[in-house]
Amino acid sequence: HMAGLVIGMNVTPRKGRRWTATENWSAPNVRKLHLFATERPRKGPTPFAMSYVLQRDHRLPAMDSVDLPGQPIVLTRGEPTQITVVNRAHEGTAVHWHGIELESYSDGVAGWSGFGKLAPMIAPGDSFTARLSLPRAGTFIYHTHLNDVEQVTSGMYGPIVVLEPGEKFDRSRDHVFTIGWDGPKASSVVVNGDSVAPPLILDAAGTHRLRFVNIAPAAVYTIALIRDTTVATWRPRGKDGADLPMGLRKPGPAVTRLDAGETFDAEIEHLSPGDYTLNIGPRKRRVIVR
Repeated sequence: HMAGLVIGMNVTPRKGRRWTATENWSAPNVRKLHLFATERPRKGPTPFAMSYVLQRDHRLPAMDSVDLPGQPIVLTRGEPTQITVVNRAHEGTAVHWHGIELESYSDGVAGWSGFGKLAPMIAPGDSFTARLSLPRAGTFIYHTHLNDVEQVTSGMYGPIVVLEPGEKFDRSRDHVFTIGWDGPKASSVVVNGDSVAPPLILDAAGTHRLRFVNIAPAAVYTIALIRDTTVATWRPRGKDGADLPMGLRKPGPAVTRLDAGETFDAEIEHLSPGDYTLNIGPRKRRVIVR
C-alpha cells in the first residue's frame, strides 16, 4: 500500500545559481481549473464514497456529488496549467500529479514537497493551487497522497490525458481504463469505478487508442484483448506518460502487465468485426467491433 523503504531527496540549485520558476504564472495563457474533493456517506467497504469532481462550467458541483473515479483531466503539452483543489471532504487531503514534471511545491506530498516552503495538507474547507508544467504528451494519474489506503480505495483518483497542441480528445476513439479498488481488499477491483461495465462499441475503421491506468494500491494486473481464445494484435504506443521509441511501436500480441502507479497506451486498428473480450485483471469487458 505505497509503503516500504522510502528516501526523500532534496535537490538544491547549482552553486552560484538561484532557483527561479520556469513559467510566468500571471500570464494570460495560463489555463485555470478547479477540482473539488467531495464525499458522500455510504454503506460499503469504506464509510464514504470519495472522489475528485472537476468543475465543468461556471456552476459549482453539488456538495455531495461524487464521480468514481474522477473524470479524465485533459490538458495540452506546453500549456501551463493551474489547478485549484478545493477540499469539501471531512478530512484533510493532498493531490499528487503522478509522473508530471512540476515545481516541487505543487507535487502533492503534504509536509514534504517544496523548496524552502513545504506544501501543506489541504484542510477541510481550504484549497491549494498546484502549478503543472506539461513537457510531454501521454497518460498520467492524479490521486490523493494523504491517508492513502482509505482515500484511494474510496475513489480519490483519476486519469490525466495530455495531448499534443492542436489535438482534440475524441471519446469515440480515445478510451481510458482506470483500475482501482472499491475498499481496502484486493478482491474489490473496479475499472472506471465499476465492476460490471456496458459493452464498448468500436468502429472497425480507423485507429483507437487504449489508455490503461493502474492506481490500485498494491497489485499487478494482466491486461489482454481476446477474441474467442485468440489474442488480438495492438501496437504499443506509450509507457508511464512517455511515447515509446518507434522501434518499440511494432504490432504484437495485445497483452501487457501493469503494476501499481503505472500507465500503458496501445493503439488498435484493422480489427476484424466481431465480439472481443478486454480482460483487465479479474474484470472482463465486452468489446464489439463493427
